[in-house]
Order: sequence, then C-alpha cells, then structure tokens
Amino acid sequence: MRICIVTEYFPGGEDLDIRGGAEACAYNEARMLSEKHEVTVLTSRTPENPGDYTAGNMQVMVCGPERRYVQAGSITGRLRFMASALRRGLKLDPDVVIGYNFITHPVAWWIAERRNAAAVARYHDVWLGEWIKNIGLSGILGEVLERYTLTRRFDRIITVSGYTAGKVLERYPWQRVSTVHNMVDFRAPKVERTPGPSVSCVSRLVEYKRIQDLIRAVADLRDEFPDIRCRIIGTGPLEESLRKLALQEGADENVEFLGFVERHEDVLRVVAESWVFCLPSVVEGFGIVVVEAMGCGTPFLAAEIPPVVEASQGRGGLFFRPSDWRDLRDKLKLLLSDSKLRSRLSSEGAEVFSGYSADAIGEKLEEILMEVTHHKGNE
Repeated sequence: MRICIVTEYFPGGEDLDIRGGAEACAYNEARMLSEKHEVTVLTSRTPENPGDYTAGNMQVMVCGPERRYVQAGSITGRLRFMASALRRGLKLDPDVVIGYNFITHPVAWWIAERRNAAAVARYHDVWLGEWIKNIGLSGILGEVLERYTLTRRFDRIITVSGYTAGKVLERYPWQRVSTVHNMVDFRAPKVERTPGPSVSCVSRLVEYKRIQDLIRAVADLRDEFPDIRCRIIGTGPLEESLRKLALQEGADENVEFLGFVERHEDVLRVVAESWVFCLPSVVEGFGIVVVEAMGCGTPFLAAEIPPVVEASQGRGGLFFRPSDWRDLRDKLKLLLSDSKLRSRLSSEGAEVFSGYSADAIGEKLEEILMEVTHHKGNE
C-alpha cells in the first residue's frame, strides 16, 4: 500500500523525541507500517524539522511556516499548516490517507477525496460541545473542525478505545468505526526506585486533568509521609495557579514541577523511579500514560473513567472517584504503605503492557487498512 499519514507533529532531531499522545501514535504506527508499505508523512515545519527528511523507511514532508510545538491556540499557524499539507498531499498518489488529530482529519479527507484514495481518521476522543470548556476560546476551531469531520463519510474511523467508538456511534451511527488501541512499545529504563515515597504525573496542566486533586492529596499526606515527593511533568495555563496551590497547602517542598521534558526516555525514567504513577484526569480518550507506567513496572492510581479502565483492563493499579481528592489521598496512602500490593500490581501491569506491543497492534491496524483500500479499489 501507498500510505499517506497527516499528523500535526512528528518527532524530529537526532533523537526523534516524542512530545504528545497523538504524535506518539502517528510515529509508532508509521514506523511499523513502513516495514512493509510505502509511507509518506505530512507534518508541521518546526525547529527540529526545518526541512523534508527520511526517518527509517518513511519519507517525511514538512508543511507550512516554521512553528513551535503547541497544545492549544495557534489558530493561524494551524490553518496555514492545513493549507500547506493539502497542497503537498494533492501531489501524492496514495492508496489510503490517515489523519491523526482534529486539524488533520479534514486534510486527510480532502486529499483522499481528490486523489480517489481511502480516507481514514485515527480518533482519540470526541469533544463535541466540550472544546471551549476543555481548552478555552481557542477551542472554537476544534469545535468547528470536529463537527465537519464527523459529518464526512470516512471509509473508516479507527478509534483508540471502545469508549471513544461508542461516543462516535452515539451521535453518528452511520459511521464505519473500528477500534485499535494505541501501540505502546518501549524498553523500560533500568533505574532504581527513589529511596523515599514518591509519585509522578505526566499531564498537560489544564483544568480537566485535575492536577489540583493530586497536590491536595500529597499535601494532606505529609504528616504520615514527611519525605513524600511528587514530580509533575508537563506545562499548561494552570501552572502558576498550581504552584500557588502547592505553596498554600504547605507542600511546595514536596511538589516539584519539571515542566516540559524533551526526551521521552527521560519522562519514562521519572515514571520508572516512582513508587506510584498518578493520572487524576477526568477527560481521556485512552490513557496511554497509564499503559506506559505499567510498562515501567510502576503501579498507577487513576480517576475511574471508562477509557482508562479499558486501557488498563482494570489491572495494574487502583482507581479513585473522579474529582475526589480525598479518595485519591486514601488510595495513594494505601499504595505507599503496602509494598506487597505495589509488587502485585506491578506484575499485573507487565502482563497488560505486553498486549500493546508493536506487532500485536500493527497487525490489527494493517488488516483494517488493507480492507478499506481493497473496498475502495472495488467501488
């Protein structure tokens, strides 16, 4: 197959550092598919990716003016990227075009329509009616584009979870939807656990991630665990207010904000060193960081929401009531106090993690792509 992948960001530089879930999904799947198929990637021009390049068996074409990695906003930059990616994509002759996030789904659709290729949307979550609540006024662009995307008749929408598939089909029952979980395939860093009790978190610092719940829980546990250490990786608009919260709660010496960590390997090291990994988020499409924690042998503590329960298969960690920092505190206390429980959950997580290997997920994805291109060719 000739496969065109459209992704807002793609790892660049010598180390091919990955910074976000959709980017990781696109890279891992592109790399796996390129072992057997011709893969061309359309992505943003960034300081790390200033010009077209080859990564393994993949041809990467950078589009639009240079811009830095962003998680929200940048409406003008994103629109210019979309226009450039469309122009370059129309010069290709793909069998299938896959979009990986809300600004690339329409581009994949337009290229596929004009080049008579199969159109596929790799879907992480449905935010219809929630964009502005989740990320502010810049969410207007997401709201418009997602409504447009889900009213197109894609040859297939491939969701990362059954939970997300259900959300698509609830509103658009005529869409053709399949589920293939995210590929999570890496070698766990060989590191020692921290000598004292520790918890890590990898998250955007936005309201729906509920980092404030973790900070309050850690602050409340200082009497029982005076040397508790909480390391938070990520940036976002709430960073300053979260720092102030830690100070107000008297936990500023226990809570460390590491900001944006460039190397994914370094992120995994922090997770692997921790006694517990925490994801307090109440909005997720899949929960890839929980699977990564299991791959590092670190038990997780997460808000009990359907996509994360699905991703973990309910094993490898404990769940607390969403947005309930006191329940989070109680479960965190249990995990930090019971080494046998942590060991059992670590073993469970390793078993679950093995099911997310590149071979297992890649085979499912390839089968669906072969099916949609075969059907398109017979129309």
